[in-house]
Amino acid sequence: MSFRLFCLLLLLLLNRFTGQAIAIPEIIEVGIFSGENIRKFSFTPLNGRYLICDKNHEKLLEVLPLTTLIIEANRNSFTISRNDTVLFTQTQITLQGAGFHNSFVINPLTPNLGARSYDGDLKILQQGNRFSLINATPFESYVAGTVQWESGFNRHNVFYQVQAIIIRTYALRNLQRHQREGFHLCDKVHCQAYYGRTTDPAIILAVEQTRGEVVTDTRGLLLNTVYHANCGGETVNSEDLWPEALPYLRSRKDTYCQEMPGAQWQTQITTRQLRSFLQEKFSINPNPNQWERMLQMRQPDRIHHLDEDKRVHLRHMREHFGLRSTWFSVETRGDTLHLKGRGYGHGVGLCQEGAMQRAARGHNREQILRFYYQGATIRWLEPEIIF
Repeated sequence: MSFRLFCLLLLLLLNRFTGQAIAIPEIIEVGIFSGENIRKFSFTPLNGRYLICDKNHEKLLEVLPLTTLIIEANRNSFTISRNDTVLFTQTQITLQGAGFHNSFVINPLTPNLGARSYDGDLKILQQGNRFSLINATPFESYVAGTVQWESGFNRHNVFYQVQAIIIRTYALRNLQRHQREGFHLCDKVHCQAYYGRTTDPAIILAVEQTRGEVVTDTRGLLLNTVYHANCGGETVNSEDLWPEALPYLRSRKDTYCQEMPGAQWQTQITTRQLRSFLQEKFSINPNPNQWERMLQMRQPDRIHHLDEDKRVHLRHMREHFGLRSTWFSVETRGDTLHLKGRGYGHGVGLCQEGAMQRAARGHNREQILRFYYQGATIRWLEPEIIF
């Protein structure tokens, strides 16, 4: 048996027993501008050169840096133009990088959504009168871009390292989420916010310092490394929000985030709005006693339901009224309900502003990860074996 065949069999066996990816893929394919009805956009190489290849991988044209193409959808196909001259009409192409380092800018024109820059290749597929756009990018470039969009700028190096590890872990654990749609992950927050490449040296350094690192449980299985902006002082058990009780996603008191910007919030709604929400979403018309209890709801510690029968989970209120969190108390002033809340986000897993403070106060990445994901172990994964 050859060594390559032995490695392949070993890889397949490990995947069978763990049920999870055990190697870092070289390339990840991400659906970009997900959910947007893009019908026309421009494409401009920043670095390297690009080959326009048709669906049979045949080269149609080479595009040099700073050359702008206009791609516009029609009913059953799309046109590719340069300098107002139509070059091709296609239903599927790949703009494939052919230089040492390849990056590009994509600028949606219809509708006007603002330009973004990416590393790697761009796959363009026709879907009716709009596009499906897929960025095939180096995996660690995806991690770095996501760290920027999920974490912001000017953060502590250790915090960036922590974010890189949990973003990498989350991506690998959910790598097949959009398999039926022809890519791995989308760019929205339910997969992870990825709105392009980063050039920030601090983020790139942190990603490089943690290259290949993920967090696993004692069996070596990838954790569900969910995170949020601010827990308000107490994280949430996974089963308080989602169906599965995970042993590493336990509620914990966290004082480190309580003085941070996302710790406090307030807003107001009307009693009429609340009644309409209860009736339309849950067919609930509370009696006077039930209504009074709802109008006097207090949360010195977290609770998870508005009503005693536990029919109305507070996450539904959060989603319906656009609240920052489910941790809030109600004060009634006439027909106005003042909601005073704590935290920002779902509250499960890592609290980003708490982790920022822990990093600033000298905690290392292992200490931070093990606080928010109990029993977590940092593990280094091999790159994907290419045969």
